[in-house]
Amino acid sequence: MKWNWGTKLFIWTAAFMIMLIVFAVLMMREQISLVEPDYYPKGQTHEALIEKRRNALSLSEQIKVEVVDGKLVIQFPEELEPNDITGEVQLYHVVDDSKDALYRLEADADGRVNIVVASLKGRYTLKIDWRYKETNYYTEKQININ
Repeated sequence: MKWNWGTKLFIWTAAFMIMLIVFAVLMMREQISLVEPDYYPKGQTHEALIEKRRNALSLSEQIKVEVVDGKLVIQFPEELEPNDITGEVQLYHVVDDSKDALYRLEADADGRVNIVVASLKGRYTLKIDWRYKETNYYTEKQININ
């Protein structure tokens, strides 16, 4: 069978259109979640976050974080009074926002916070937004929970 140039052009154009439609349908099925659902208001307070980070870096000793026996242990510097530490800890899962977790900071007499994370698995960004007396602090660390 012999095809002229018009028939070949029509077949290639139709194949290209079908390919575009298939790609469009595949892209619409893809689940893409935002990093933060309320990113705009958080972007407005970015200067305050930078100041909190500066405050945390100015401490003589940094916060120590480790995962031991299914518990996340956060050790605050010894120079701070544990009773005056308030705030929250967010475990932000890099891939799936349904695995995020939020906890209140409750330091014991040694300045430690123990959080049970045995049910969580994967790579997380630990975001500690805390306050000591009248000063706000923010610390962020990468952790792996196995």
